[in-house]
Amino acid sequence: MRVKPLREASPIVLTLLLGFFQGNAAASCGSAFCTINTDWDTQAPWQDEATRLDLRMEYIHQDQLRSGTDKATASGEVGEHDEIRTLNRNIVANLSHAFSPFLSLALQVPLVSRDHSHVFNDVGGPEPESWDFTRLGDVRVLAHLRLDDAQSTHDHSYGLIGGVKLPTGSIGVRNSAGELAERSLQPGSGSTDLIAGGFVSGRLAHTSWHTQLNWQHAVRERQDYQPGDHVSLDAGLAYPLGAVHALAQINLLWRARDSGLNAEPADSGGKYIYFSPGVAVPLGGDTQIYGLVQLPLYQNVNGWSQLTADWAATLGLTMRF
Repeated sequence: MRVKPLREASPIVLTLLLGFFQGNAAASCGSAFCTINTDWDTQAPWQDEATRLDLRMEYIHQDQLRSGTDKATASGEVGEHDEIRTLNRNIVANLSHAFSPFLSLALQVPLVSRDHSHVFNDVGGPEPESWDFTRLGDVRVLAHLRLDDAQSTHDHSYGLIGGVKLPTGSIGVRNSAGELAERSLQPGSGSTDLIAGGFVSGRLAHTSWHTQLNWQHAVRERQDYQPGDHVSLDAGLAYPLGAVHALAQINLLWRARDSGLNAEPADSGGKYIYFSPGVAVPLGGDTQIYGLVQLPLYQNVNGWSQLTADWAATLGLTMRF
């Protein structure tokens, strides 16, 4: 297979789910990363010694309480807290390097900006509480291993993904009143997680297609909190419309309940399906910008009070050097 230049390959790869920042979504307080896929190294053959940088911004405003598949309202139950909203504005940097036609390594670093508010229903009346912080999140290191013949004339690729999520994000963020944020709200999970998956991509006429499966599992926890496993499955297309490439994805996510004394097992985890359309626009050379909007098709959360979003969006810049 010939090696595609960035102008040809990157509109394709920009439509994938990023195994990292893959779908950390919908804890009870609404902390989230966007499940839109921008994993470059699963989409097309890469050039030896090529380095790629992807910078993306995410906007996820979660202000809708949900119970199962239905919208819900606050209970007002004494001794419990009612979620109001969580505004996630994340910046994710992904730096990858191809050491050969078959192996590339990627370092993914998220900066988490989160504004959360809820009301605690005390016996003396409701007490509003809020947290607003910008902190380093959990860093991921991933390897992409291609299993197909890099020199083949067949226009397809497939391979495996493996890596680790490190506990680099803080789990001790407090608000101005000294209140410790819930563990699911913290910029880090405190856990060390293994990541494994696989990918397949190809072309049909002018249309590029891809699919990717990923699984993440915590193998080491801290302070009695273990995030639930999550499995993501993504499929997408890219179609050229002149200089602009139209992008579309279907993102599926299953997330198990969190566990531990500092978790909220009853109100964590769920099943989600999203549709994510967008465009990629070349800026010249090996640089381009892209943007996608993520729309929920199906949201089925565990428990009675999880925050969800009606839409999310990401805007990014990619370059190769």
